[in-house]
Amino acid sequence: MRLLVVDDSPIDRLLLTRALTKAFPDANLRVVGSSMKEFEEAVAEGPCDLLVADYSLGWGDGLEVLRSVRGRWPHCRAILFTVMPSDRLFSQAMNAGFDACLTKSNSLEHLTLAAESILAAAEA
Repeated sequence: MRLLVVDDSPIDRLLLTRALTKAFPDANLRVVGSSMKEFEEAVAEGPCDLLVADYSLGWGDGLEVLRSVRGRWPHCRAILFTVMPSDRLFSQAMNAGFDACLTKSNSLEHLTLAAESILAAAEA
């Protein structure tokens, strides 16, 4: 299983890495944060099973990231994990194809539970 995390906050990347590694110890985890070039390199490495993306990135946004990933791998599951989504952003994210939209104020346990549920549903 391959997981792709896209977040420009170094602290959030570290927290996400720890939580996802604990929840999915056998997964190949690729973490991206600093640039569109780094993201494009990660995408070129091959398909992913789950994308976890922040909305606000210094070099783009989570909706663009999802479009790029789903353009290559339409069956990749995706979670938007952002600071404070407005109702409008939540609606845009779900309409764009995210499987879940969570706030960073939720615990990381909510994220890993959502990821496990989404991946299990995709397998079924």
